[in-house]
Amino acid sequence: MEGRFELEGGGQLEVREEGARLRLSVRRRLDGAGLYKAWLRGERGEYLLGTLVPQGQFLCLERTVSRDTLSQAGCWPVAGGRTALAFSFGEEGEPPSPDWRWEHRPALRIRDPVLAEAAAAWGSMLLREGNGGFQLAAPLDIHRPFPLTPLFCLARPLRVDGQTHVVFTFNQEGEPRPYAEWKQL
Repeated sequence: MEGRFELEGGGQLEVREEGARLRLSVRRRLDGAGLYKAWLRGERGEYLLGTLVPQGQFLCLERTVSRDTLSQAGCWPVAGGRTALAFSFGEEGEPPSPDWRWEHRPALRIRDPVLAEAAAAWGSMLLREGNGGFQLAAPLDIHRPFPLTPLFCLARPLRVDGQTHVVFTFNQEGEPRPYAEWKQL
C-alpha cells in the first residue's frame, strides 16, 4: 500500500509499504502555534504516531511501524489520520520554581552516553534539583535544533522567565523520567 492523505487538523500523511512494515511520514506547515501530535486512522481505531518536530518551515514526523501493530490497533488498512495541537505556545503553563540555576556542563549529570553527548552539544541549560532528581530546561527556539532530541517524547514545555523552555526530568542517577514523575521521585 502506498498513498497520500490530507490529515484532519492540517498536514499530509505519506504511507509507503516496505515488506511487512510501513514507513509513515507526516508533514505540516510550521504555524508557530505550538506542538502538534499526529494519529493514524483505520476503519476500527486510531494509532498515535507521536509529536511533530520542527524542521525548517515544517513540522515533521517519520515512523516505521509493522503492519501487524497497525492491524492490532484497528488501523490496517490505513484510512487517513489527524493532527491536533498538543501544547499551545500561548499558554502560560506552570509557573517556574525560583530555584532554577545555570548548569554549564549538563552532560556530566546524565548517565546515558547518547543523551550526555546531546546535552554537551547543546551547552548550558537551566537546572533545578529536588524530589530525588533534577530537571534540565533549554529555551525552545525554532531556529535551533531541538535540545536532547532522543528525549523529545519525554520533554514538557514550560514558561521560565517569560520564555518557553523544554524541560527534561531525570532521577538522581541521571536516568530520564517522564515529567509526571517529578513529584514522585
